[in-house]
Amino acid sequence: MNILYLNNSMHLGGDNKCILKLCKELKKDNKIIVASMGGILESELNNLGIMHYKIHDVVNKKPSIIISNVYKLIKIVKDENIDIIHSHHRMSALTAKIVSKFVKVKVIHTQHLCIEDKFRLTKFALNSIKIITVSESAKKILQTKSKLNGNRITTIYNTIETENDNKVVDKRLINLKDQGYFIIAQVSRIIDYKGVYDFVDIAKKTVIENDNIRFVLIGDGPEKENLEKYIKKERLQDFIILLGSKDNVIEHLKYIDLLLLCSYIEGLPLAPIEAFSQGIPVIATNINGTNEEIVEGMNGHLVNVKDIDQFSNRILELYKDREKLIEMKINSKNIFNKYFSSDEYISEHIKIYCKG
Repeated sequence: MNILYLNNSMHLGGDNKCILKLCKELKKDNKIIVASMGGILESELNNLGIMHYKIHDVVNKKPSIIISNVYKLIKIVKDENIDIIHSHHRMSALTAKIVSKFVKVKVIHTQHLCIEDKFRLTKFALNSIKIITVSESAKKILQTKSKLNGNRITTIYNTIETENDNKVVDKRLINLKDQGYFIIAQVSRIIDYKGVYDFVDIAKKTVIENDNIRFVLIGDGPEKENLEKYIKKERLQDFIILLGSKDNVIEHLKYIDLLLLCSYIEGLPLAPIEAFSQGIPVIATNINGTNEEIVEGMNGHLVNVKDIDQFSNRILELYKDREKLIEMKINSKNIFNKYFSSDEYISEHIKIYCKG
């Protein structure tokens, strides 16, 4: 098969980690092409030997931009003899549908988020095409809110890479471990809906109770400068470290004791799955998608959105109860192996690609 993966950009995010995983696993027996407006992960595509075509931002709704993207994609489909366009953004799916009116190509879309608005636009963009959702919660929303046909929707849980070629770990994290600190991390974009300010508030409350705990945030994003100011304002520079984006998150997680995820909205976040692969329990907000990954009390805890006290209390409980922490670590690894394996992820995608 000749497959074109279509997304808005190649930023450091869960959607593009999924694209890279599919590229890596499928390129041996298939021709794989990627199109987006570019980004930091273009170098990863290059390392895999995957051709990347640059297009305009699919979120831009100017007619001239839409028309330009349609023409570019029609040419790519023809030149590369594409059989399937697999989109990973709502607007890229709409663009792909337009392209399919001019050239014979199957369109498949993966819905990565549990959407909270723009239900009519979603229905318009995704109606009549095959949809993959990363959680049952995302599927239910598409059916009930966007009135999409459930027979066209299949849930495939995400997977992750468990090995990184790059073994270099940030020295600041290594130093914290060498000093014997209990380390809490969040891996996410630094953006408001990931609850990054809640992460700071949780750290503030927790370190008042226990000075042997430190917090690190792995990721980058538009709120980074404001978050740094907030950390400074709260005088938490000695307790919270922003490590920035890492292309080898797994290697950094090997130094972590607990993962937090303070998000307000997700699809099926990759960070908990990455943590589970390393035997790390997760304390996260009880939201759609995330609550399909965490079995309360087994591989982590679910807490209410913005409940700073509950987050902090759970951290302190596990710090004190090391037997429970070890039990959760074992459960985390077992749950990863059972539900989030790479083999299942790839085989389910192949089934959908091969269906008429």
